[in-house]
Amino acid sequence: MKRKLDFPNHRNLIIGLLLILLLNSCEQLGQYIDLPYAKGPEAGKEILGEISSLQYLSCPSIPNTNRRISLVPYNEEVGDCALIGKSEEIEAWLTELEGITESCRANREPNWANTLATRDNLDAKVDELISSDVFNSYIGCGSYGGGSLGEDIDLTQNDHYTDWLKRIGEDVEEYCTMIDEIVKPLWKACDMINFFQVCQAPNPEQYHLYVESGMNAAQINYDYTENFYTTNLQIDGWGNFRNEFNESSLAIDCPREQQATFTFSMNAFCRFGPSSKYEKVATFLELQSVQINGRSQSEPRWWRVLIPGTNEQCWVADSTGLAAGDLEGLKFVKAPPLVISPVNDDQEKDQPEANSCSKDLSQRACTAAGGTWTQSSAGPYYCDC
Repeated sequence: MKRKLDFPNHRNLIIGLLLILLLNSCEQLGQYIDLPYAKGPEAGKEILGEISSLQYLSCPSIPNTNRRISLVPYNEEVGDCALIGKSEEIEAWLTELEGITESCRANREPNWANTLATRDNLDAKVDELISSDVFNSYIGCGSYGGGSLGEDIDLTQNDHYTDWLKRIGEDVEEYCTMIDEIVKPLWKACDMINFFQVCQAPNPEQYHLYVESGMNAAQINYDYTENFYTTNLQIDGWGNFRNEFNESSLAIDCPREQQATFTFSMNAFCRFGPSSKYEKVATFLELQSVQINGRSQSEPRWWRVLIPGTNEQCWVADSTGLAAGDLEGLKFVKAPPLVISPVNDDQEKDQPEANSCSKDLSQRACTAAGGTWTQSSAGPYYCDC
């Protein structure tokens, strides 16, 4: 007589065997998926720490040069009108920026040499990575969040003087940062390798591709810095600004209350410094008006004025006309060195004399001396003898 199987008992036996197999499999899988739960929190931390200290690459440091740029000689709220009378300050600021730029440029080749050495070091360290029994298969690391290995730079152009100066300052900062960060793509490649080291077995082939990609981005950055230096700074930066900036042209658009002007009551010379002992630079006519951008430090008062149509400036005696506008806001300007032979400092000497023909004569005196009253390409009239 055949004995019937007791299915409830056999079913329990089968379920028990399956549970044992499942638990054993989970313990094996736990070393790849969830170490703290498979072997206990402390054991998991110990193994992870061992892997980290063994496999982590030492990533390159990124230098951060300490640069200090003085206050900019403009006022964004006022705009270009705030630049009137600031030619000397602007030039001093641009000269300072040039010095900072050159100091950063001096670091370009050393930083590139460091980048090449970093590439070789990373490739060598990747080849030395030790395979681990803890992570012997890829288990899903997620996505790397450190950004791309190369970054594009977007620049805008604006010829408005105030914005132009602002952009020059920003470009100097950007240029120096680019020099500092030539090695940054390799730092990101190294950081990406370390990111994957804690969740997958070493993959030297893939890691070498990360290093190669980072090196390509570093090469692009290195090459770009020289083009940026030439185009954005030397040409479109302080180079073109110096060629195009013209204080006298600002008077057209600026409110009158922000200007100080001088209107001549007679034909008068304009000199290199605040005294008739200085060389004559230009001649102005009776009733002609010019913009004032400075005043002498001592009496009698002289005004430094802009020569219309140029970037040049010269000094006129207060006795030759009438100053008006915002005179209190004018800065005191130190007199330039006197290198001209002495002449009596009196009012008559600030007016052209008509005893002989010279380019500095007034129109009436010029005609009387047999000359021709002619307008120069720069704007002011002169006597053509």
